[in-house]
Amino acid sequence: MRNRIRIRIRVVRDSVAAGALACLATAAPVAAAPVTAAPAPRSTGSMTIDPTATLAPDGTLTMSGSYRCTVVEHTGTVFVASNVLQNRRTEGVGGSKAVCDGTRHRWRNSARPYGASLRPGPARADGTLLQMSSDRGGIPLPRFLAIAHERDITLVPTRRG
Repeated sequence: MRNRIRIRIRVVRDSVAAGALACLATAAPVAAAPVTAAPAPRSTGSMTIDPTATLAPDGTLTMSGSYRCTVVEHTGTVFVASNVLQNRRTEGVGGSKAVCDGTRHRWRNSARPYGASLRPGPARADGTLLQMSSDRGGIPLPRFLAIAHERDITLVPTRRG
């Protein structure tokens, strides 16, 4: 009886090992296959962030700046995204649709960041000009046209009246 159990354990162990090797053998060509990314669209862009942003009494933050972009291959919508960093928390501040016609445009994003306790005073901000394009498989992917690197800004209370 004990020998039968040992033989069965050995057979099960060997079967599992053979199955694992078979899986590795079939997965190896897939793992070695190069990942084909969608070609980057021919485009250019630049983006700035204004040195001040307004903070309303209800917590709504409004950031602004300018951008310029040219997209040769119109493969998707272009957005202006912005973030603010204060008290070691980064909050997204809305997003707006961009017009990429080669001329400079103003952008303005407003949002009431969820759970944020933003206060007037110094902060950091960054932004991105990105195009949502589909790859060859139809999966939407962001294409970065311009990045406004993190910079110092000041949050100021909204003026009333």
